[in-house]
Amino acid sequence: MNFRQFRYFVTTAEELHVGRAAQRLGIAQPALSQHIRALEDQLGVQLFLRAHRSISLTEAGEAFLAEAKAALHHAEKAGNAALRAARGETGNVVIGYVSSALAEQPFVQSLAAFRASHPDVQIEMLLRLASTLIEAVQSEVVDISVTRGPLPSVPEGCESFVLARQPLIAVLPESHPLSAATSIRLSDLAQDTLLQPDDPPGLSLGHTLQQLLAEAGFRPQRTMVVNEMSSTIGLVAAGLGVALLPASARVMRLPGVAFCTLEDVQAVSELIVVHRRFERSAAVRTLLARLRLAQETQA
Repeated sequence: MNFRQFRYFVTTAEELHVGRAAQRLGIAQPALSQHIRALEDQLGVQLFLRAHRSISLTEAGEAFLAEAKAALHHAEKAGNAALRAARGETGNVVIGYVSSALAEQPFVQSLAAFRASHPDVQIEMLLRLASTLIEAVQSEVVDISVTRGPLPSVPEGCESFVLARQPLIAVLPESHPLSAATSIRLSDLAQDTLLQPDDPPGLSLGHTLQQLLAEAGFRPQRTMVVNEMSSTIGLVAAGLGVALLPASARVMRLPGVAFCTLEDVQAVSELIVVHRRFERSAAVRTLLARLRLAQETQA
């Protein structure tokens, strides 16, 4: 049996008239009659009672009709499910990200737009340290990683692109003597505790800060390791130190925190998207296309 036989039978059972059923199906009446008789022969039961020019369902036909309709319904659902998955309208997307990514509007707005246009795609967000995110893409723990540059060489089979760039700014407690200044010099923070991430050499914001401090010949008197942006800003608000963060950190403003431009610093921090080169999931490819569109809008 096949779904064409089911469709021929169900249509005939709905019409209880071979001529009308054949017209609905777009086939000749004799051909439809042959298909129905072949189905009955295959099943070994009579599905229709035939009297003069009228037909009616037998008890076996009634039983078969319910299951045939269910089979056609499930076949249609299966086809629709396949089409929706192929269009990226269903599925799962796992995103690994560093905390500072949520301060970047191109990323947040892309997520919001994708959520609105693809409500049936399940999105899972995994907050991770930058040092783990590239390997997470390669090992398929996540589908997309959103992390801070710079990056080491991207592994074979993966690609990356810059989603946003932000200058570095100083984040000070409001109790700091320079909190009212619109701009300061890096050297003005020499006596403060610097809150900074513990990123490996050559990777992410930690490397950017170390390179910046080395070029400026600046060594903070004290440091404290903090690997998450909102925690960093919270500790600044508590007066436990100062921080150098991407300018997008301003969106995470807390009471007791001031943001100042750095006069003598040209360094920028890049937000980078890492993904597999040959992505199989249509949903992941659709989100990546939206992120690339956001990147082009920023350029």
